[in-house]
Amino acid sequence: MRRTTAAPALICLALLVGATGCGGEEPPAAEPSGSPSTPGGSDASSPSSSSSSSPSASSSGTPSASASASASTPPFTGDLRPDDGGPGEGNGLGVTGVRVGRQDGFDRVVFDLGGTGTPGWRVSYVARPVQDGSGDPVRIAGSAYLQVDLRGLGMPSDTGVPEFGDSTTRVRGTGGIAEVAPGSVFEGQQQAFIGLTGSRRPFRVFALTGPTRVVVDVRS
Repeated sequence: MRRTTAAPALICLALLVGATGCGGEEPPAAEPSGSPSTPGGSDASSPSSSSSSSPSASSSGTPSASASASASTPPFTGDLRPDDGGPGEGNGLGVTGVRVGRQDGFDRVVFDLGGTGTPGWRVSYVARPVQDGSGDPVRIAGSAYLQVDLRGLGMPSDTGVPEFGDSTTRVRGTGGIAEVAPGSVFEGQQQAFIGLTGSRRPFRVFALTGPTRVVVDVRS
């Protein structure tokens, strides 16, 4: 009887194909995580306190409807040191309102600005609030005080932006913010004070556009 060599060849081919098919595939590469969001993803939480004890003062526009900062704001990285955002440009801005809100892990104060130009600022803790120029004490609720010098501002007669309140205007706070005193324009800047409940806490400052505003966050 004649022996055939086809069967052994087919068996070897089947074994080779099976070994190739059983080989494990490499797992897909992990997707890179998204880049962190900028600090200004959301404004003061809603509802916000923008009422003032002064009857002549008015609030700025309706605050942002977003009450959560977790999806748009990175972990808080502020500290106790002064924050200097430069002199600003244009001197064509004016404060149109102040809003206070509570976010996840910090309290937020928003200074809404109208007009043209780029805002600057210097924010630092002070032992006691005192008015620029006159040196008169500023009466404001709280036990620790942040002085906010908003720069790049002008007089209402030059900017066309109506003045927001006056030196007696006070905006009620919420959470760790006791009260805000917006102040008035003096030599190209507007001095404001933020009164905090409790002791000094880390803070951070940044500007946002559309509309223009300066934001001060204080860890709660």
